[in-house]
Parts: sequence; C-alpha cells; structure tokens
Amino acid sequence: MRRIALSFVLAVVLASVAHAATTEVKIKDNFFNPERVTIEKNDKVTWRWKGSDVHNVAIKKPDSSKIAVRSSIKTSGHYTHQFGRVGTWRILCETHPRKMRMKVVVRSP
Repeated sequence: MRRIALSFVLAVVLASVAHAATTEVKIKDNFFNPERVTIEKNDKVTWRWKGSDVHNVAIKKPDSSKIAVRSSIKTSGHYTHQFGRVGTWRILCETHPRKMRMKVVVRSP
C-alpha cells in the first residue's frame, strides 16, 4: 500500500514538472524580443543572447523595486528562470536599464 502511494505522488510530481512550458525571448543589441510575454504559473522563460553587446537579465518581483534574481553579464548563451508566483514581473538589462525593459505576466493556470 505504501509503495502504491509513493508511486502516485511521484507520478503527480513528474506530471506537473512535465507540464511546465518554456517561452523564449531573444536578447538583441539593446532590446528584448518580445518585450512582453504572458505565461502560466510555474512556466519558464529562456532568454537567448543574439546580439554582440554585453547584457544581463535582472528580474524584479511583482510590486517590488528589488532585483530578485539576475543572470551574469555576457554576450552569448542563455538564461532560464521558472516563475512560481502570479503577477507582473519587470525585467531589465542592468547594463542598459533605461533602454532594455520587458514584462513577464504570470497568471494562474
């Protein structure tokens, strides 16, 4: 009986992980493309560097001016973040904070 219950819990966890979608945003020279995405709670966003300038991804929590998490500053590669809280997240590049901004809107599934 215990083994069946554990198998059920594992199946539920794996199903929820497999369900998470990933949205891609390109980081070009001094702009995000697109500048706004709407996803569901627990989905991921992957930012891919496509330009030649240095950039990073700095994520502010909804209703906060503080940076919650940030990528390193780089010229190539990618950075992925999973959004586990509903709200509008403000994203910026800290090397170009006035020019490079976007929003990730996270809604309930």
